[in-house]
Amino acid sequence: MLHYPVPEQYREAFEQERAALQARVEEVRAALRAGDRGRLLELGPQIRRQVKRGDDRLLGNLHGARIADLDAALNAAYDEAFPLAPGAGAVQVLDAPWPTATRLAALCKLLHFGLVPRPPLGEIVTQVVSAGDVPGMRVLLRTPLGWLSRTDTVRLLGGLATAGALDEALVEEAFAADRFLGNELFGDASRYGGAAQAPSPHAAAVRPYAQEVLWRLSAEAPPDDELPQFRPHGLRFALRGLDWAGEAATGERFGAAALTPDELAAYVAHLDGQPEAVRQRAFRLRRAAGDAYAVLPLLGLAPAVELFRLLEEIEGGEVVRHDRAAILAAAATAGPDGTRELLKLVPSELVSAVLGHNRAAVLKRVKHNALAGIAAYGMLPLADGETVLDRYLALREAARRGPKLGPNRRHSHAAAVEVALEHLAQVAGLPDASALEWDCESRLAEEPAPAWQLGDYTVAVVLDGPDPVITVTSAGKPLKTVPKQVRSDARYTASREHQDLLRDQARRMRAGTMERLVAGGGALAPADLARLRRLPAGAAMAAGLLWQDASGGIGFLGDVDAGGPVTAVHPYHLFQAGELARWQAEVVRRRLRQPVRQAFRELYLLTPPEREAGDASARFAGHVVSGRVAARLLSGRGWHTHHEYADHQATRPAGALTAALSCDFHGYWGMGEVEVGRVRFLSGKDAVPLAEVPPVVFSEVMRDLDLVVSVAGRDAAGHLSTPAAQSRAEVLAALVADLRLRNVTVDGTAAVVRGTRATYRIHLTSGSIHLEPGGHLCIVPAGFGDKPHRRLFLPFADDDRMTSVILSKVLLLADDARITDPTILTQLQGRAPS
Repeated sequence: MLHYPVPEQYREAFEQERAALQARVEEVRAALRAGDRGRLLELGPQIRRQVKRGDDRLLGNLHGARIADLDAALNAAYDEAFPLAPGAGAVQVLDAPWPTATRLAALCKLLHFGLVPRPPLGEIVTQVVSAGDVPGMRVLLRTPLGWLSRTDTVRLLGGLATAGALDEALVEEAFAADRFLGNELFGDASRYGGAAQAPSPHAAAVRPYAQEVLWRLSAEAPPDDELPQFRPHGLRFALRGLDWAGEAATGERFGAAALTPDELAAYVAHLDGQPEAVRQRAFRLRRAAGDAYAVLPLLGLAPAVELFRLLEEIEGGEVVRHDRAAILAAAATAGPDGTRELLKLVPSELVSAVLGHNRAAVLKRVKHNALAGIAAYGMLPLADGETVLDRYLALREAARRGPKLGPNRRHSHAAAVEVALEHLAQVAGLPDASALEWDCESRLAEEPAPAWQLGDYTVAVVLDGPDPVITVTSAGKPLKTVPKQVRSDARYTASREHQDLLRDQARRMRAGTMERLVAGGGALAPADLARLRRLPAGAAMAAGLLWQDASGGIGFLGDVDAGGPVTAVHPYHLFQAGELARWQAEVVRRRLRQPVRQAFRELYLLTPPEREAGDASARFAGHVVSGRVAARLLSGRGWHTHHEYADHQATRPAGALTAALSCDFHGYWGMGEVEVGRVRFLSGKDAVPLAEVPPVVFSEVMRDLDLVVSVAGRDAAGHLSTPAAQSRAEVLAALVADLRLRNVTVDGTAAVVRGTRATYRIHLTSGSIHLEPGGHLCIVPAGFGDKPHRRLFLPFADDDRMTSVILSKVLLLADDARITDPTILTQLQGRAPS
């Protein structure tokens, strides 16, 4: 009775396979009794192949204990027929037609392994190839014992070829053991058209034998998985593929056989006069070979060669920018009929879009976030009544859907939108997407919704700095709320829509242009600065940033020489110059709300331990975060997340380097918790010492990781890194100085307020309030912090609710004599300042 029952659905097939193997065992026993060693040598490989085919048929149910009795019988017979001599060397142990347990144990002992099913033979391969040992190389190619890597097999074939001892039978055995050997040997993939690698130096010597094996084995059209898997060379294979009646995969591989120019000419001559269906099949087969253009004249499409070349380039690559003018010119050369016929053979969403043939289908694909469809949308000719601005805004609306996609998908989606904008620029006759963006954004700003009247009310959309607001005035006096009759008017809806357009423009500029300028120390040429300042939102935002001119002068736009290039200043450079605190105070004094954090941006400097660590920072290592939230945050900062087995689990461009983060998790980012590991900076594949990483690049990468730990971390509420705490303290110190709050000081990670009722210590991480010398004050009325204190000002536009809450508490308690809230006063009864 079987120790491991066979599943019922395989029972009948198992019995058939077992019976066939039992018959083989009887053949072995008969050959043993007859002393026929030659027959035993033949039967060993045959039985091994039979077991493999049967196991494949039964999905792994023909092995181990299920056929242990048959395996034992074969072991006994082959040990008797081929006894192992005492003190046999490795080659002698391997020289047998069946992998008996006796020989396996001897091999493991020689190789200093414990008893393993397939010990690697690489060490022995090196020895026999180096020695030019032809018999040893033959034994290794044929042995059923141990494990030969694909590289080892190629080394053996090359060694035999060098010694002039290679033959067709050996090559056939090598491919029988590994039908994908062509990947390593010839640089072929398992299916022609997939990824390939450089061929082995021995490819030319082995190919003639391999080709003969493939030609002979394929004569009866067996299943493709029984044939060596490599792309053949020669006209005979191409013609066999053209007429192939067997499995399609084989016919496609043969039909794409590599041809010399003379062979290609002979192939085309063979097609002349063949039926249309045969010529079209030949065209499809030769596309994989890269020379299908030679068949086009036989299809009446000789003028379409250039269009076909563009189609191959478009369909064979990623979603990238293509030249609309070149496509139109090639289509004109092919003619309307030729273009239509070629597109039947080689469908192309993009080329059809350029010609305006598939508008409805493309619009549907954009709706479903198909990347190629988005890129093609940019190429569509403008419809009647459609403007470039309409298409631009539609693409920007599509871009807003990207963040809702997966962490990596959002990157490819954003890239597809950028390609579509490049294509739209061509439709609009503009040089590039940047010019398109400036042109369309300028139109948005320069064509405001007209003011309108409703009775005594005047309604208008105006800009308050970079932010659009709807104003309603009556008799020249602005109203605080919008009257109901104004909100009910259809024109108010139009005003709201225009406000949303301008608000989206400001959002794009703040999160895109302004953030990139500050984070990367971006420079603007005078023409680019002028275009930026022509946009009201751009002018307002640029005026709030600190710039450095070509002479090194630092200041706001009105204070520097804008006649040459100007660069947005990163706080690291202000820190290095000892000017950071002065400019922070100046930002607060001028009541400038910077569009992104600049003067008060968190600054992450290389620490002595990191400098000593060499090329890896463990600053955030060990923090456990939510994988789903962390992936979303990283993706929003330009990181790509990878699976657990990748070299690094998250990477992003970092200047000329690549930031690479290692993490520990199971599966993928959204599957559960992730433990943050070390971060490195790579140049190519090599890690760069942290001391050589540009300080701005280092700071920005660490800022990203701090965000992940502080928002997605298991202990996010209690986490505030030193740079983040320092930034919050700097904001508080500058505001305190500007408001002349002499009873407030910053002490480490706390703000100390000496009020008239008590002395308060407000923690800069949690916002909790401790009363000195002991006690706790709870201020958590509903919505506290949502409506800022009347004197609160934050010098940046970021949504930083905790900083707002802490500063509001500081301002409230600094003037605690005016507190009237009974819930607070009750807690302060009997207190006096210490």
